[in-house]
Parts: sequence; C-alpha cells; structure tokens
Amino acid sequence: MASPDAGSIWFIHPYAGGPGVGRYDRPFHLARHWQALGRSTVVLTPSEHHLLDTPRRPGVEQIEGVTFEFIRSPAYRGNGVGRIVNMAAFTAQLVRQGDALARRHGRPALVIASSPHPYAWFAAEGLARRFGARSVFEVRDLWPLSLVELAGVAPSHPLVRFTSWLERRAYRQADAVVSLLPCTRDHMVGLGLDPQRWHYVPNGIEPDAQASAANSDTPPAALARSWRREGRTVIVYAGALGRPNHVESLVQAMALQRDAGQNSAAVIVGRGELQEQLRQMVATLRLEDRVALFEQIPKKDVQGLLREASAGYISLRPEPLFRFGVSPNKLFDYMLAALPVLFAVRAGNDPVAEAGCGISIDPGDPQAISAAIRRLAALTEEARQAMGERGRAYVLQRHGYRQLAQDYLRLLALEAP
Repeated sequence: MASPDAGSIWFIHPYAGGPGVGRYDRPFHLARHWQALGRSTVVLTPSEHHLLDTPRRPGVEQIEGVTFEFIRSPAYRGNGVGRIVNMAAFTAQLVRQGDALARRHGRPALVIASSPHPYAWFAAEGLARRFGARSVFEVRDLWPLSLVELAGVAPSHPLVRFTSWLERRAYRQADAVVSLLPCTRDHMVGLGLDPQRWHYVPNGIEPDAQASAANSDTPPAALARSWRREGRTVIVYAGALGRPNHVESLVQAMALQRDAGQNSAAVIVGRGELQEQLRQMVATLRLEDRVALFEQIPKKDVQGLLREASAGYISLRPEPLFRFGVSPNKLFDYMLAALPVLFAVRAGNDPVAEAGCGISIDPGDPQAISAAIRRLAALTEEARQAMGERGRAYVLQRHGYRQLAQDYLRLLALEAP
C-alpha cells in the first residue's frame, strides 16, 4: 500500500510504454515495484509519441495497476519539425500543469526525467524546485553525442550546441544521475558531474513474463516450432528493424548457411524502416524456405516465441558511441528464456561473455555469424541448455526489475518505509 506521507515519485518519460501501451516498459515495471514498496508513483508521458501502440486520450489511466497520465501533445511523423514541437509541447505542459498534477497524484518527493532525449529535464528541474523534491536525470542515450555520432549532425549545429548546454546543466543540477549504460561515469564527470552522484541502474526483466507466455501460439512461434521439429537450428531475432540493428547481416549469413548445406533457419519479428528492404533481400537471395519475417508481436508473446527457438540473435552496427556500453532489452529477453545468444555487438561491455551464455562475434560479418551458427549447431543439446541456463541465472541475479527498483531507491537514499 502506497504511503502518501512519503511523497510520490513522478517518472517523466517521453516514450513510456507498458502492457497495451508500448514496448518501452521500463517506467511501468519500476513504477509497479515502487508502489509495492510503498511509494506512490505516476508515469508522465505524452499522449502522442511514435513508440505508442495506439495514441492515448489525454488524462489519467490505470495500466495494470500503474498510474499513467498522458499529457496532451501534438501528433507527429518522422524526425522533423513535428517531433521537436511534440518535445517542446510536452515539456511546457508539464510545467503548466504542475499544480494540477500535484493535486491529482500528491506532491512529489522525487522527480525523474528519463532521457531517450533530454529536453524534459527543463520540466523536471522546475517541478522539483517548485515542490522541494529531489531530482534525477536518467540517461538511456547520450545526447548530443547520439546526434553527432549516430545521426551525423555537425557539432556546430545550433541543436547540438543547445543540447550540450542542457546536458551539462542536468549533470550539475540533478541530485543524482542514473545511467542505463555501464561505462559513462568518466564521460559524465568530465562534463561536470560529481562522481558521487553517478549511479548505474540498467534495463531489466520481469521473470513472471515467461510463465505467462508458456502457451503462446503466434504464427512466428508456430513456424519456429515446426522448423525445430524438422531438426533445424532456428535463430530468432525479435526487435527493431532499423539501420542501427544490422539485421541484414543475419539474412546474408543464412544465405551462406544454405550454400554450405547447413540445416538452419531464421525467424525475424519486428518493425522499422528497413522492414521492406529485408523482405526484398530475402526474396532476391531466394531464402523464403529458411528466413521468415513477421510483423511485431505483443511483448507478452515474445517469450512464447523464444521458447521455440535454438538461439537468440542481437546485432548493432558498430558505432563509437557504444564504447559507453549497451543495455538492450532484447538481450535480457533471450537470457530470461534460457536461450543461447549470438551477440554481434562491439561495445564497452559484453554481457554474453560475462555470463558465458553464447558466442560473441563482430557485427556486420556474415561469415563470422554463419560460423557461429555452425558452432552452436555442433554443440550437444545438453551443452546448449547449459549455456542458456547460465544466461538465465545471470539476468535473474542482476536484472530483475524488483531488485532494480529497490536498488534505485537505495542508491538515492530513498529506501521504502
């Protein structure tokens, strides 16, 4: 039962999701566990953003017991001016509605601004000051480095200069900075952060998700099960289909597998700007008998699909930005399912090597990916199971949302009463 005397937690997130809301569900899970620990929590997110399953009506909504307030914001498409207007409108509405939010959800003791982009920090800083609350700047993506190193925006661009100023301000003003990436401390300290205020709280998993998906029978799960029964090694990729995800390398590797007479197949599930290009690649390479692409499925069904696979695949196009580490949700989903993992990522950390739960390979190298699939297929079933179980033990020990929620409050000296 939440304690109103403790003050509430306001979790501001520009792209928050949850069951039936959207795929980025970290705010939902943390809020659910904070409430169980006695901390009243509200997730504040725009009524329109590109990661919603469907647009939401502005106002308060209960999502499986977690309070969301969808703040009226304009719709947009793509990465143009409309998206910037949405960001600005969301921030302005939070500031304008602060007193009304306090009447509905209680005065905050803690205001968190999570930063897939950092612009909501303006609102979090102002609201924390207004109500005498502590403030947290939560960093998922490093801006403006993401603009410069991933999007190719010039360092001299006014947006980059403005974002750099905002980033430094947040590091100086926040009572704490929580990083989802493990190797950001020195970078942030170099920009003015007191090292004592840096904390690492990565992405997480909900162990209950696997049990609830045990009987999943979606089309991709049914196909994976059928191919496994034929004796194939079935590789599953479940995630975004964009340029950074480098999924074309898996398709190319499957062509090499066919040419080498290997009995393997790949099930690819997701959506993104390269979806049609990948379909065309499969057709051009005549891989329809061993590579299947499906639309994104609800997250609750993903574990059901993974139960039917031989291994999970994750890749990221090499970028200097990954020197700060990665914390990908899909990797933890694979680990939770006790799947061996093909980890085609070059980053400042390597959770698969740490856990001993798969094979790490260079991204963008179809020959290396194909060789890794052959290595995996050559293992005994017992060896593959042991590999997968090491990953499951690793993720349960380090990434369960219940423990992460407790860590979050403990690190910020806000232990549950």
